[in-house]
Amino acid sequence: MDPTVERRCHFLFALSLVLLTFGIGYCVIVGTCLADFIIVIAGLFVGWVALFYCLGNASFWG
Repeated sequence: MDPTVERRCHFLFALSLVLLTFGIGYCVIVGTCLADFIIVIAGLFVGWVALFYCLGNASFWG
């Protein structure tokens, strides 16, 4: 995998984990989940984008 693509993959996965951790953690600690639902959805979306982007640019495809 190209080093630039690898850095993007790591950044996207890290962003996804931060969004999910913040959204779910805030929901558990504070108890208000409606506003954080969008943060959780954004984290899931970024995670799926990261997964497909990294798999699409993986070196084992050819």
